[in-house]
Amino acid sequence: MQPQPHVFQQHSGAMSQPMVPPQQGMQPPASMQYRKRPSEVESFVPESKLYTDLVDFEKKLDATIMRKRLDIQEALGKPTKVRRTLRLFISNTVVDQTSSTEDVNNFDLHTGSVSSWALRIEGKLLNPAGDDKKEQPVQKLTSFFHSVIVELDRDPNLFPEGSLIEWQKQPNTPDFDVIEIKRKGDMNVKCKIILNLDSNPQKFKLSPALADLLDVKMETKPHIVMGIWNYCKNHKLQDIEDKRVIRCDNRLAQIFGYPQLHFSQLPELITPHLSRPDPIIIDYTIRVDKQLTQSSKCYDIEVELDSIVRQKMMNIVSSTQTQKEIMGLDDKIVQCVQSINNSKIKRDFLVQFSKEPVEFINKWIASQARDLEVILGESKINLEEIRQSDFYKQPWMKEAVFHYLTTKTQQRMQELLTTQRG
Repeated sequence: MQPQPHVFQQHSGAMSQPMVPPQQGMQPPASMQYRKRPSEVESFVPESKLYTDLVDFEKKLDATIMRKRLDIQEALGKPTKVRRTLRLFISNTVVDQTSSTEDVNNFDLHTGSVSSWALRIEGKLLNPAGDDKKEQPVQKLTSFFHSVIVELDRDPNLFPEGSLIEWQKQPNTPDFDVIEIKRKGDMNVKCKIILNLDSNPQKFKLSPALADLLDVKMETKPHIVMGIWNYCKNHKLQDIEDKRVIRCDNRLAQIFGYPQLHFSQLPELITPHLSRPDPIIIDYTIRVDKQLTQSSKCYDIEVELDSIVRQKMMNIVSSTQTQKEIMGLDDKIVQCVQSINNSKIKRDFLVQFSKEPVEFINKWIASQARDLEVILGESKINLEEIRQSDFYKQPWMKEAVFHYLTTKTQQRMQELLTTQRG
């Protein structure tokens, strides 16, 4: 015999559509129920089993992707650097130049323009021999420097705008391959280009004594601390009882000024022996006697950058476009599953009505009357009867639970859709 149809909630004065109860047992959480195959449709839609197979496969795929993401994040914590050569080209162009014997601020009444020049610093990352350009990471000139300073050797009385031009890297700003500086003037100008390299993690220049101890001139703080620790282990300077205590030999005592120290003190003690790396200084003369002047030299700078594999891993981890597409497809699946469930409910209702119309209508009216009593607060249910467990084993109880969970599911789905649209 089919379970008795019953609607648990309805608005006063309006008839709600009767529905059939769910399968035996409690419903899973709403987030899991959205992705479940429509219940009890396999008997008349055998193809629905394919959906269950796809969901099971998706769970395995999600677990594999999550495991790979964790592996990638762990690998990102161990940066791999590759050394490359950055080649700099320096040139300058001029606009509306006049004879150098005329006034510096000469103004042409015919053209309405002022003599000026433009200094151009261009950088190109060289590819190692035999490597395919497509497989090389693309980084622009300004990504390798945290500041670029140009000092002009000219009279400040004639040029009140100043002779010092400085560019500082700002967070969340795009990088570019060319730095161009434009100024007024029709005389040759000597300039000094000062380039301060940027590194991640930050590298420091070691003091002569510490550099001689570790046999390196520039290094990051973690590597410096590890180098000192390896020196202590190789020379057996650790205390016998507490391996974290270092008994300094003559070289360490001269550097740090203590006969012994604790390993945790090393980061603080090495700070006075570290300084920022020396800048790269290039001398150049800006000439105005011809339209384009190019330096007879190019300058090669050794730089470090992340490997192409690391950059690809970072792009995968930081990418949100794929996740947005997956969420959009999940929402469509939720809507389709809900639509199929609603269609099945309507079908079951009509099937029950077609088999026993009179009995079905009587049971429906009885269920509506019970709901009306609950809504109006005029329930005639015996309180003693409610205390008995048999009261909750009646056929309509399953449908009541089903409608309660269905309402919660619809509310949750509406919240997800609202959040997605927002």
